[in-house]
Amino acid sequence: MSESKRRKEKRRLTPGEVVVMAVLSVLVLAVSFPVLYALLNSFRSYAEITKDPMGLPTGLSFENYARLFQTTDYGEALVNTLVITVGTLVLLIAIVPMAAWGIERIGGRSSRWIYLLFIAGLMIPFQVRMIPLVSSMNQIGLYSTLTSVILVHLGGAASFGILLYCSFIKGVPREVEEAAEVDGAGRLRTFWSIVFPMLLPVTSAFVIIQALSLWNDFFIPLVFLDSSSAGTINVALSRMVGLLTSQWELIYTGAILAIVPSVILFAAFQRYFIKGMSIGAVKG
Repeated sequence: MSESKRRKEKRRLTPGEVVVMAVLSVLVLAVSFPVLYALLNSFRSYAEITKDPMGLPTGLSFENYARLFQTTDYGEALVNTLVITVGTLVLLIAIVPMAAWGIERIGGRSSRWIYLLFIAGLMIPFQVRMIPLVSSMNQIGLYSTLTSVILVHLGGAASFGILLYCSFIKGVPREVEEAAEVDGAGRLRTFWSIVFPMLLPVTSAFVIIQALSLWNDFFIPLVFLDSSSAGTINVALSRMVGLLTSQWELIYTGAILAIVPSVILFAAFQRYFIKGMSIGAVKG
């Protein structure tokens, strides 16, 4: 065994590293405890939860998971959430990258003003726009439809997407686009065949950020979907909380099912998310 390996093996943690590890351990426990608590209670009955909230399940029963779909609108809410998330993401990817490319490459002097208008959208709180948006959606007959939620999400996420993509496109060499034009490619073909594949790192980061935000959103569906709709999963869970009684066993079960897609998505594409954000930051 070499001397360097022995030194590594004998190396001890410094006091600073011990403090960092202790703080990280506390943060991990603080973040994981609510999830673990909900998971354990999803296997307990209402009587068991109210009698001993901190108790452990007596067995591994999936009765709550079956009742959640049989006795509530959670199944419909799950489908609504999926439609809103996928529909908004498809529109964002179809519109935002091309709009950012047009601002950076085609817009000319007016592109700076267009860019500033998009950025201004980030500075205006949703609460300021909420009442005019609800009134407008009601007048055109889209209130309490999934389309209204998708359009509101689209308008809100587009500003952030423009900021992200414009910063990235500045680092894309123009020579590649000019070569495509020389070969006879039009602007649409140049973008989708040449430019868009080069935007995949930032696109992956953008999709993950928006997918998690859309899936977990509560306020916009609550405002734009009335009680006649099942709403989204978070709205459906909030309706299980009553003034006098609450279906805690179903609330914990629904919360666990709502968390699973987010965890799977981020775990599967974590490296692409980090790579996309780091590349975008360097190019920006």
